[in-house]
Amino acid sequence: MTNAKLLLRQVTLKLNRRDSSCMRNIGRSMLTSSKKGINGAFLSQHEKIHMSQTRDTFYQVRSFVKPRGTSSIGDVLNEELASPELDNVQDLKTSEDMDFYDPLTFEYYPTQEDQDEEKEMEEARRQAIREELDSRSGRLWKDRWELTDEDWSSGKSYDDLPDWTEELCSRVSRERVRVHPDGVPTLSKLSTLALPPPSLPHPALGNPKPYVKHRKKVIFDAIYARVQQFAEPRMEKILNMGDWDEKQKAVDELFEQVQEELQKSDGDDDYVHIVLGSQPNFPILVEQALEKYLRKVVRDEKASFQVDDNGQSQNEEEHENSDETAVPVFMDLMKAKDASLDEKGIPKVLHPLTSHKRDGTGRMLEEWELAANVKTKRIMIRQCTRDIAHALDQCNGSRVFVTGRKGAGKTAALAAIVASARESGHIVLYLPDGDRLRKHGFYVEVNNHVQGAKEKLFDIPMLSKEVCSQLCQSHAKDMGGITVAKETLEKFMSKDQLKKLSNFIENAADDGSVLLGDLLKVGGDNAPLAAGCYGAAIDTLMTQTSKPFTVVMDQFNCYYDYGHYFHGEYDKLAKRSIPLDKITLFRPLIHAVGVVKSDDHNFSAIEPKPITCGGIVVGITQSHAVANRFTTELTSAIKESNAKVVDVPQYSAIEVDHILANFEIIGIGRLRFDRGETVMDKHEVAFLRMVSGGLGQPLLDACVQ
Repeated sequence: MTNAKLLLRQVTLKLNRRDSSCMRNIGRSMLTSSKKGINGAFLSQHEKIHMSQTRDTFYQVRSFVKPRGTSSIGDVLNEELASPELDNVQDLKTSEDMDFYDPLTFEYYPTQEDQDEEKEMEEARRQAIREELDSRSGRLWKDRWELTDEDWSSGKSYDDLPDWTEELCSRVSRERVRVHPDGVPTLSKLSTLALPPPSLPHPALGNPKPYVKHRKKVIFDAIYARVQQFAEPRMEKILNMGDWDEKQKAVDELFEQVQEELQKSDGDDDYVHIVLGSQPNFPILVEQALEKYLRKVVRDEKASFQVDDNGQSQNEEEHENSDETAVPVFMDLMKAKDASLDEKGIPKVLHPLTSHKRDGTGRMLEEWELAANVKTKRIMIRQCTRDIAHALDQCNGSRVFVTGRKGAGKTAALAAIVASARESGHIVLYLPDGDRLRKHGFYVEVNNHVQGAKEKLFDIPMLSKEVCSQLCQSHAKDMGGITVAKETLEKFMSKDQLKKLSNFIENAADDGSVLLGDLLKVGGDNAPLAAGCYGAAIDTLMTQTSKPFTVVMDQFNCYYDYGHYFHGEYDKLAKRSIPLDKITLFRPLIHAVGVVKSDDHNFSAIEPKPITCGGIVVGITQSHAVANRFTTELTSAIKESNAKVVDVPQYSAIEVDHILANFEIIGIGRLRFDRGETVMDKHEVAFLRMVSGGLGQPLLDACVQ
């Protein structure tokens, strides 16, 4: 093929929106240049660039035409284009189907055919990207039960899709998820339950000591594994020696040989030899690891001769109770003593936990609402839950403060404690919605009849009525035999209120005392008497010893935020809000914790008034509009008051595995139909753990979206 043919092919195959009309406009451009001046004296910068490109192309073509002795460029071009050698050129275009060129604006306008072709190419590129992304491992899923556009056009609806059944769950998830045999364990059982250790906080969060301790343990475990691998084949020979001196000599030789053996390479990926072998304290760690292994051998030998009646050795029992080898355990609220549900499908054992219209309680309930399996309501038991249970099980007025990041599972931990405490026979005052209680009290009244008060107090009758009703509904049977003394009633109620109370109490005692259940029933039915009934009931529960009394308050930092209750008796201009420790509904609970906030927003620790038999557990929230300064100062003040602080960490790797398996079993999101594909794919699990940060709420979102 001649050079002219090669040039034509090159120019023709590179046609696009910018240069497709280059060859077609050679003559027109040259004509335009002759009118304006070939030197471009009257041309703009854009026109000069265009004319330069056009002139170069024209001269390049003419250089191939001129040697052939012709004076007509068009004849040569037509001859070359008509050559049979160019019949196979697929992208060859003629002047009829080239882009439209506007010589005034120097713009190129593609034809409709070119636009359609480019759309097809763009759609093909996008489809290739979609297919490549879908083929990647570590992404979310395709829902086989998702209605496509064809399904909608054919009239198919979600009712036509197959229903979820338990048979769709994979065997891996069924074997992995463990539910406590009692459904909801008591506090005593919960406090001794073996559970896997939590994930350590990142050292960049300000406390690197736990992470440093963890890394040292990882290093020691790696050395211990190699030591055990080296010493285990030799131990049987040593144990069979009859002479004690021979055993001692063999053990001494073992100490000398083990370090030399570990410093030998076991492959390119030998972490112990390549990384740890060069450390200055490596010999000391090897010696400690061998000592630990020898002690384990001695214990095993002794345990083999100490078998209990059940045929189980003490060493096996210790192994089963070890947190290092434990797996996560779930509690099932549908297996509690009171396994009934309320009208919203929430277990009554967690009453009054509910989702309000505007002020919903966290997002823990969302998991149960989205689950296809309505026969189970599960909460994972974690080490932080066990720590809270251990403190409450002592019933010595313990104070527990629960912290954690947003979405880590603080509400779930508190709900598990409520269920376990009620299963243990405790009377539990559960206030899960602190943000709502601190601002939706309807109206405030002055309280002038509380004896011993050195400052003016205020009542919120409607909320007091609500709490009395909830407490009576949850523990009416548990309060039998508990009476409220006449002196306690006179402390919290005026004479007029006592007269009204006597009209509602039919079986009052001769000494003026009333049953606690009857008092709460009256307070739950009558708003004018609710505040007095509530105060007398809480004071009685906090001082009695016949029944453990536990208080659980979620969103506790909301009570220390900017106030929402005002009254002219507190501030004539109603500019300063009433501190919640001056409101009778919250006063005894705040004093039980032992931290108050002044009018100038300063936090101070006071002498707590603990519960005689029981304890109080409070948890903060990171999901509501509370000033971060107040939350930080509240946490510092509670730590200074020597209260027990429990942090709810992010999920560990093994906890994420079990959470995902539980999601598949109860039918959450896209896991309900994938038949274990996600749970058994380590890349998918790692991806979900990464995008969620090991937090419960983002993990649920990732499985649903």
